[in-house]
Amino acid sequence: MASMIAPGGRTPRAKPGGGAEGGARPFSVSPVVDRFTRMLQAQERSPCTVKQYGHIARMFLSYVQKPLENVAPNDLDAFREHLVLERHYSKNSVYTTVRGLTCLFRSFGLATAEQLEAPRRPARLPHYLTEEETHRLFEAVRDSSRDWAILHVLGYGGLRVGELCRLSLEDVDLSQNLLHVRSGKGDRDREVILEEKARAALDRYLADRALAHEGSARLFPVSPVTVERMVRSAARRAGIERHVTPHTLRHTLATTLLSHGCDIRYIQKLLGHASVATTQIYTHVDTNALREAYRRAKPEY
Repeated sequence: MASMIAPGGRTPRAKPGGGAEGGARPFSVSPVVDRFTRMLQAQERSPCTVKQYGHIARMFLSYVQKPLENVAPNDLDAFREHLVLERHYSKNSVYTTVRGLTCLFRSFGLATAEQLEAPRRPARLPHYLTEEETHRLFEAVRDSSRDWAILHVLGYGGLRVGELCRLSLEDVDLSQNLLHVRSGKGDRDREVILEEKARAALDRYLADRALAHEGSARLFPVSPVTVERMVRSAARRAGIERHVTPHTLRHTLATTLLSHGCDIRYIQKLLGHASVATTQIYTHVDTNALREAYRRAKPEY
């Protein structure tokens, strides 16, 4: 599956005939991309969105080799064809590209991309761990108070990895055992309960931070990539052969809460979903609950 951030590790070359003619100076992509990323930052988009949309803009402009105001709908269609047929983009990657291009043109007051339709993304069931596997994952990092705290906050709080890395010390309310998640997906703030085991893990980590005289204002001064690598490494040490990411813990929490009888509306609020329809995917995951519901309601023919 193609990656959106750096698909193939290359920037596509300009299509034949798309650039300047007669030896004229080629179109300069960087000023437009730089202006676009500043616009996104001013809108307080997440760093991930800024990076992703900036890459999409650079890739597209390098392909068409013309100013945005000169781009026609057929240029967008040709670029989309290029991504699907030549770069073998998945539906998810094309969907994100279309979103990025629509944002690019709108940001510059142009309606060129308004008719560009995003494909319907395939609905895939989320991957999650069993409670026993999650326990083993935690145990694999017990010797590191930082990693121990990170996994407990992810596993009991359901945070996205970007949200975790943006937490500041001021976002931790130990008096009420709450985490204040600022500007989550969709620019929505929410409060997350700090479960007692997660609180204990955090207390241990904060005590070690104080001894080390760590002065960062961020709760966990690490990048999402660092957290992802740590989780993968912990999964290997725990003997979990499946691919495990920080987001797997978010899915695991939602699935476990639902199987234990938690109301789906509370799970929606905890995860920060705008619509309960997003949360309902977890109702298709818990096969034990499905079996029990079927056993109680099945007809007797």
